[in-house]
Formats: sequence, structure tokens, C-alpha cells
Amino acid sequence: MTLNEILQIRNVRYFLMFRSSYFARFYYPIFTLLYLDYGLTLSQFAMLNVVWAATIVLAEVPSGALADTLGRKKLVVLSSIVMFIEIAMIAVVPTDNPTLVFSVFLINRILSGLAMALASGADEALAYDTLKEQGKEELWPRVLQIQLRIASSVGIVITLVGAAMYDVNFMASVYSFLGLEAPVKTQDIMRIPVFATLLVAMIAIYAAFNMREEKKIQPTNQTKWGTMLSSLTLTRDTGTWVFSTPYVLFILLYYSLFEHTSRMFLTMNSQYYRAIDIPIIYFGLIGAGISLFKIIFAGQSRRLAESMKPKQFIALMGFATMATFYWISLGWSIYGVIPALLLIFIIMTMNIFISYHLNKKTESHNRATVLSFKGLMFNLGYGSIGILYAYYYKLISQHYSEEQIAQHVDFLASLSSFFYYFTALFIAISVAFYIADKKKAIF
Repeated sequence: MTLNEILQIRNVRYFLMFRSSYFARFYYPIFTLLYLDYGLTLSQFAMLNVVWAATIVLAEVPSGALADTLGRKKLVVLSSIVMFIEIAMIAVVPTDNPTLVFSVFLINRILSGLAMALASGADEALAYDTLKEQGKEELWPRVLQIQLRIASSVGIVITLVGAAMYDVNFMASVYSFLGLEAPVKTQDIMRIPVFATLLVAMIAIYAAFNMREEKKIQPTNQTKWGTMLSSLTLTRDTGTWVFSTPYVLFILLYYSLFEHTSRMFLTMNSQYYRAIDIPIIYFGLIGAGISLFKIIFAGQSRRLAESMKPKQFIALMGFATMATFYWISLGWSIYGVIPALLLIFIIMTMNIFISYHLNKKTESHNRATVLSFKGLMFNLGYGSIGILYAYYYKLISQHYSEEQIAQHVDFLASLSSFFYYFTALFIAISVAFYIADKKKAIF
């Protein structure tokens, strides 16, 4: 089936548009630095991300159940609107009151987590079920490959422009060209990437409204409260099914480990790049290179995820991730970018593998709920590693002088924790899998 034929499928087309615009945020290349320049501390940044993850944990599965009972499109639309509001808040917040800034960012993280939970599973379920209705579900890995390539192409522009928007020297030349007073410090221009992201958010809203779903027919004798009870019942039944189905349970456990460990590191990538002596202006070039890397290797990721048996695939990815985290912990100046690229390839491949196998084992009536359990397990892990890392970083930084901290020596020293954390949990899950698999073959 050609690309044009795939794009003719309405929900697949708008799913691709929604995913590509929803995560296209100009401030991502300088995410950590943006928080710090608003006046927050690194500890506050870490704890705000824990709040974000906790919000998703609380809202993830109930929202998935609501999507399966009330309708997926409603939640995707609501998610895009909430996303627009949370970005608008930090775009306009004044920075002269640190307490107000922290409070607004706290609300922003809660709303951001809620928006992610609302969309998680619902958009994917809409697209996948459309394919299944047409008997074309085998195209799903290819749709994910296309989505990855589109998102990466958009990411090239977003990261280049976003990093340039945050570079004072570059923006000073732009201001001078436009006849405006040139900025002198980062705080003069830090809101520009945020406002630019608001414009892209409107595309996500447009895509959400244009998705199609058959109207959920609510029984005439069922009230809204009855619908809510049905959602809770579906959540309970799906949870029971997940934990009683080893194939699905271990897929989700491995997914959570790979994703939350890597995501925690990648959330701080701007701090990592600065620690290994890369100037801010090059952050955009690195981000564009990563997007190009995804485009080039998306096909290889799909073929690898589809061709290998699950046991061999997970073992290969596990050992590769351990080696990558060890390489990252060395903190090599400049060349430390290479293991970051490897980590992105591993996660990109794992996501295709997980989505393919999870959707294959899940029935349509509870697909969004199961995919929400996927998000739930990721965010439980992400919240946990966020708390552990914040505590570990606070302990380790006490052993360094202010001069060493200014040179990011303490941050680089903390990176070995990712290797030990991932390795310990990978071995623990694999031992549990081995024991269960000996009783009855799982994969």
C-alpha cells in the first residue's frame, strides 16, 4: 500500500498530524534551561516533573476507560485544548515573584500531565481501530514508521529554530534586522519559543476536531453516573486481564523500564550538552541531527522490531542500553553526543516493538484502556526515578565545591546512577520473566 493510499485513511491522516504537532515544541531543545531562566532551581525542576508524572498516573487509566466508554475523540479534543492552556500560562507569567512563578509552573505541570493522560491511548486507538475495521491492521507498524519520520522532519525545523530563538547573539541580529532594540540577556527572549509553540498547538486542536468516530450509543436507561461506573468497571476488568496475561504484563514492564529511564535522562539533555561543553547555539543542530537520524533509521527500527523474536529482541536492546548508559556516564566532552544518539535509536525501536505486540494482543473494546495502562506504568517509573534522582543528586552535589558545581562536575558524576538503576531493574524483570516462562511459555 502506497503512502498516499495510507494518508487517504482519514483517522490515520489526522492521527499523524495530531502526534506531529502535539509534541512539536520550540522550547524542547532548551527545556531544562528554560525552567532555570524563569527562576526555578534544578531541584524544583526535578520535583515538578515528578508532579507531572504523578498527575498522569492518577488520570491515565480512568481517562483511557472514559475513552472506551464515552468516545476517544472527545478526550483527544479535550487534551489538545488543555495543552494549549498550559502552554499559554507560562507564556504570560511574570517572573518578578518566584513564588508565583513556581505556582504557575506547578499548575502547568498538572495540566500538562492531564493533557498527556487524556490523549494517551485515545488517539492511537482511533487510528488503529480504523485500520482494523478495514482489515488493514498489519499496516500499523508502517503507520508508526511514517509518524516517526514526519515527527522527525518537523523536529528538524523545531529544534533548529527553537535553539536559535534562545541564543542571544542570533536573536540580537534578528532584532537589529527588524529595526528593534537588541536583547542583552536570555530573559529578554525566553518567551519567544513558548509563544511559537502556542501557534503549533492550534494545529493539534485542528487535527483533533477532524478525527472521526462512530457516536457512542449510551443505553437509554444508563445515566452519566452509570457511564462512569462502566468506565471504572472496564478499568478494573482490564487491570485484571493485564496482570493475568504474562505476555502483556512483561511487555509493559520492559516498556516502562526502557522508556522511563531513558526519558529521565533525555529530559535533562540540554543540561547534559552544556556539561559536555557544547554551546547553546548548537543544541538546535544536535536536535536537527537527531531528527534526521530518526528519519534515516526509522525503517531499520521497524524491520528490527518486526523480524526478531521477542526474547532475543529484548535481550539485545537491554544489553545495548546498559552499554549506552555506561558510555554516557563517562561524560566525554563533545563526543558524549554519540551515546545519546544510540539511546534514542534504542527507544525508537522499542516503541515500535511494544506498540506492535501490545495492539496485536488487545481487543478493540478496551484498547484505549490497555494503552492507558501502558502510560500508567511508564509514569509510575518516571515519577519514581525522578524522586530517586533528585535525592541522589542532592546527596552527591554536597561533595563538590561551588566552582565544581558551576562546571557541572557534580551533574556528570550523577550520571552513573542511570547505568546501575537500569541494569538492576532489567536483571530483576528478566529473572521474573525466566521463572514465569519456565512454567509456561510466554513469547
